Amino acid sequence: MHLKELKLYHFKNFDEKTFIFDRKINCFVGDNGVGKTNILDAIYFLAIGKSYFNNNIRQIVKFGETAFSIKGTFDINGKQEVIHISYQLDKKKIIKRNNKVYERLADHIGLIPLVMISPYDRDLISERGDTRRRFIDKIISQANAGYLSALINYQKVLAQRNRLLKYFAANHHFDNKTLQIYNEQLHQYGTLIHHKRQEFIKDFAIFLKEKYAILSQNKEQVNIIYDSELSAKPLIDLLNQNIQKDRILQHTSKGIHRDDFLFEINGKPIKKFGSQGQQKSFLITLRLAEFEFLKQKSQQVPILLFDDIFDKLDENRVTQIVKMVNDKTFGQIFITDTHAERTKNLVKNIHQSFKIFAL
Repeated sequence: MHLKELKLYHFKNFDEKTFIFDRKINCFVGDNGVGKTNILDAIYFLAIGKSYFNNNIRQIVKFGETAFSIKGTFDINGKQEVIHISYQLDKKKIIKRNNKVYERLADHIGLIPLVMISPYDRDLISERGDTRRRFIDKIISQANAGYLSALINYQKVLAQRNRLLKYFAANHHFDNKTLQIYNEQLHQYGTLIHHKRQEFIKDFAIFLKEKYAILSQNKEQVNIIYDSELSAKPLIDLLNQNIQKDRILQHTSKGIHRDDFLFEINGKPIKKFGSQGQQKSFLITLRLAEFEFLKQKSQQVPILLFDDIFDKLDENRVTQIVKMVNDKTFGQIFITDTHAERTKNLVKNIHQSFKIFAL
């Protein structure tokens, strides 16, 4: 699988631009602010249906314009697939596959497996558990449509239960029978999600340890641990035992929406005990583990996006990344860098076909 052509229209800082890509390695070089990362974001948008960087879709439209469009032509298992995403201010975003509009974004997720490695990944270590949950949920959802459906339904029921708790508080009224309906639904969806997360982490931890061992040349050991109260007690019991607490808080205090994933280096939290270089190496291998997982589950080679990742890595770790990328198990790769010479030297050492786009 690879992206053959990308057409941008009023997307971020671009007016109209067309790129024809190499099936292996494509590099975008230039100063900060010229739009290198925006190209990667457009590719990410085509695969995931939303921006990696902007939650506010209005900010994606080029300043002074009223709409944007992204069109990508892919080769997927020898078949041409055209994905077209368009948006007009104050209207609904439209995603088309071969000119047919998707009714649900969930129907598109998983068609184009893709992994983005970005400096923004540092939030996975520094921020709260919801950032790590979104990361894990996105990976599993690309490989399992049933998981995504359960996740969407869980969030809907959770919002309904929280509204009911607020209604009880505002009206000085409590109806346990109605609350139990939501408890049962949360238990059903939450148990499935918990089980899938447990299954995922077993495979993912193996990939993570293998990739980090290569990158660090076996100098350190890392791990990822799934932290969930559902591992000790069924969700229905947790919900029932905390009804009074939830009535006071007016929201649901227990459930898979409180899960976390703990990152460790040499048995200790990497947030506290990992150096800047170790943390960056961990984040890169986290994404490379994501790559391996998606490749295994989708039976396709994901597209790999490297966004300005070579700063603050020592030469040995950069060399190990290049060696891994040179492996035939990798497919199409997109790289951004501010240093043109460094990029040229890197891709020459990979010994694959490539294109360099100077912006």
